[in-house]
Amino acid sequence: MHNQVVRESYVSACIKAVEEIEIGDQLIIRPRALMAVGDEVEAPSKGSIVGEGMLGFSGNLSAENKSDAQNAFLLATLAANKQYPLEHQGKEWYLLFRETMIKTGWMPVSKYYNDLKVEGTSVRMDKLVLDILASAVAGVALPGPAIALMLKVAADAISALQKRDTTALTTYERNLLENGVGGISAAACVEVGDEPVMAVGAVRFQRRNTSTKVLFVDVDVRNVNLYRGETVFTKNQLVADATREAIKKKLTPHDSKIEDIDI
Repeated sequence: MHNQVVRESYVSACIKAVEEIEIGDQLIIRPRALMAVGDEVEAPSKGSIVGEGMLGFSGNLSAENKSDAQNAFLLATLAANKQYPLEHQGKEWYLLFRETMIKTGWMPVSKYYNDLKVEGTSVRMDKLVLDILASAVAGVALPGPAIALMLKVAADAISALQKRDTTALTTYERNLLENGVGGISAAACVEVGDEPVMAVGAVRFQRRNTSTKVLFVDVDVRNVNLYRGETVFTKNQLVADATREAIKKKLTPHDSKIEDIDI
């Protein structure tokens, strides 16, 4: 009885916390495209742009888990953008992002944030964020095939963004521009033993050049301070179920910040 009361109290606190999250207003509203019900064709992997993040999903991930992952990631991104919009607030941004993910039902099993040093004078941010993601999944006790799959679906999403989907790339660059180009992230979500697991690798940066062109080009890092964040989350189904509708309601004006990628 005591444990049930504690669980109910915790879930109620999470719902209240989600409802109180400030994420700012969105002036342009565009409905998201919905997958047709009953579509039996399942791609090996799927991807989407979510705010300033590039997310990859394994093909067997359920529609509910995919939606929960996208919405939690976007809510966490918008909450962190709202409270810590400045480039030098990268650490605070990442900590709030992670805290908001917890409130939506994604619990961290590993976490890391620190300064990042790179060799040479330039770096490809898309490659760098994949390296950070690889470091994140290597630090937790996951089966080897699961780690390989997470890295593959994330790389697939980024590769598709570069090669084929200009609409998604435009969405991504617009999302970056709205937030002042303070960082990028890559995430992969797969099911491990029927449990959804999401790994996130993020690079936050301070720089003088505010161009949105940070992917697929060599970025001069001689005058740039870089920071890395790594977290692996598992889904708490109880909290995710309880907060789902509150999250959707909160994100209704921000649907245009999510764009699926054809892989």
